[in-house]
Amino acid sequence: MAGTREIRRRIKSVKNTGKITRAMEMISSVKMRKAAASVAALRPYAKSAWDVLSVVSRARDVRESMPLLEERSVRRQLFVVVTSNRGLCGSFNTQVFRQLRAEIALTRERYAGAGIDFVSLGRKGDAGLKFLNGEIVASFPEVIADPSASEIRSITKFLFEGFESERWDRVSLVYTDFVSALVQTVRVHQVLPLFERDAEEQIAEMGGEEPTGAADVLKAEYAIEPAPESVLHALLFRLVEMQVLHAVLESNASQEAARMTAMRNASDAAKDMTESFTLLYNQLRQAKVTQEIAELSAGMAAVS
Repeated sequence: MAGTREIRRRIKSVKNTGKITRAMEMISSVKMRKAAASVAALRPYAKSAWDVLSVVSRARDVRESMPLLEERSVRRQLFVVVTSNRGLCGSFNTQVFRQLRAEIALTRERYAGAGIDFVSLGRKGDAGLKFLNGEIVASFPEVIADPSASEIRSITKFLFEGFESERWDRVSLVYTDFVSALVQTVRVHQVLPLFERDAEEQIAEMGGEEPTGAADVLKAEYAIEPAPESVLHALLFRLVEMQVLHAVLESNASQEAARMTAMRNASDAAKDMTESFTLLYNQLRQAKVTQEIAELSAGMAAVS
């Protein structure tokens, strides 16, 4: 059994660990609220862009001439997987990979012989995707730490060029939706070709509202120059750009919520360990004092 000096060292070590985990919990709480606020601020822009796009897409029969809206047989599927850059966030990344494996199995069941490619947003994705049967065609780890407009635009341009050149027949986002500080849900949304229900649901997630539906689309008339096709292409680019940014912000809020919960659990565990070690320390001290008293009494009895 460890002596009192060793137990005192362990108590000090556990207390220091508890201080670190409590500090990390508070930092994650602040980052979580900031990311959630960014998602809410994105919603008015996203909804307005979607409403305008819905009207412009009906200005003529442009849907038939737009490859970005064309459903085709899936020969190759691209998954844009959003994970974290750092650990200590519980099962956050594990849940993403679990859902991704299910989607891969569903794709291969529905489209026999379909190839699978990945775009990784987050360093943990780079590590985890290596064990799946697919190719990582691009990695953007820095976008998680700093989701800047230029970085998001570069990702969107990469997706558009690949889809329009028929390198991929379908592009889907895999990310974690921030429902609350205690609940985070992995979502899979198709972004190319544009699937209306997925786009509406993702916009609704930003403000916790129901999808708008066709009945609520703006009734305004537009004078479109130079042509509906070019305007629609630009709007689609902005909408997909918004969807990628939304996925990154939601995942950031979710990972900080998961990290906050993990650090709170670690702090509680450190507190319990400190109490257990303190009880053991007191028991050892009491046993040592009792032993010394007994030895002293035995010595006095032998002298007398």
